[in-house]
Amino acid sequence: METTQREKVIDFLNTTTNEQQLYMVQCISDKISVNIWTKKGIVCHDIKDAFFDINLNGLYIDINIRKD
Repeated sequence: METTQREKVIDFLNTTTNEQQLYMVQCISDKISVNIWTKKGIVCHDIKDAFFDINLNGLYIDINIRKD
């Protein structure tokens, strides 16, 4: 990543609210997968409903993974 790109990301993080950052993560949820190591190998999970499964928890963003 170039320095100017990195500066833009840092500027975004420093100038947005937690709610705006949450919305950004919800908007890119189709690009996120969570890989969990098990004894049988890696199990990949996707986010099913970004606007239900991604929430603010104080200063943190919770991503809830549901097993089907």
